[in-house]
Amino acid sequence: MPHLHRLGGMAKDYEKIYSKPELYWGKKPSELTKRFAELAPEGVALDLGMGEGRDVLYLASEGFEVIGVESTQAGVNKCERQAHEQGLNIKTVVADAREFKIAKNKYAIIVAMNLFQFMHKKEAADICSRAIAGLKRKGLFIAQTFTIDDPSYKPHKRKSHEIAPGVFRDGSGVIYSLYNYGELLEMSQPLRPIYYAEYDYFHAHGGVGHWHGVADLVGKKI
Repeated sequence: MPHLHRLGGMAKDYEKIYSKPELYWGKKPSELTKRFAELAPEGVALDLGMGEGRDVLYLASEGFEVIGVESTQAGVNKCERQAHEQGLNIKTVVADAREFKIAKNKYAIIVAMNLFQFMHKKEAADICSRAIAGLKRKGLFIAQTFTIDDPSYKPHKRKSHEIAPGVFRDGSGVIYSLYNYGELLEMSQPLRPIYYAEYDYFHAHGGVGHWHGVADLVGKKI
């Protein structure tokens, strides 16, 4: 996950946020990962933009050999500390998900939760393509991203420069993307969709409750 997340003109510095002792995203794994990971074959799991590692830790506890990629050192440190406390073996890499080399035909499961809104859609499509190539047969790709139904869409339309449909660049050059209906599903072709949904939900983390418009995807390599 990139160091800065700009939402409605406000920047969030995740390096600073993850340096705090409390878990910003909590201990529970994402619902998508918890619900569908058991459908993946045995093997190696890869989490791109793992944050504090909640899905990495869950997948390791389920018997996967796990690699977690995260651009913030604080996030990696927090994940490693939790893994040590729980007696879990994991591998972590401090890197931008866009630059991480995904080996072909290697992974049983690849997770990209709330990653794609922090980059240009062309970059997200490239990650999807490389992730699909990186899955072994029957491997799962699990992803979630924000849609144009997200409350941040209108502020971005007013305050930021739209450099491509749904892709915004603010005055400081930070890129933020919000996805149209079915767009995440299109990016995941030719995976066989196991689950796909677009919806609004109320979420509370970091002490503040707010709404999001999201798209969820689980696809299988056939």
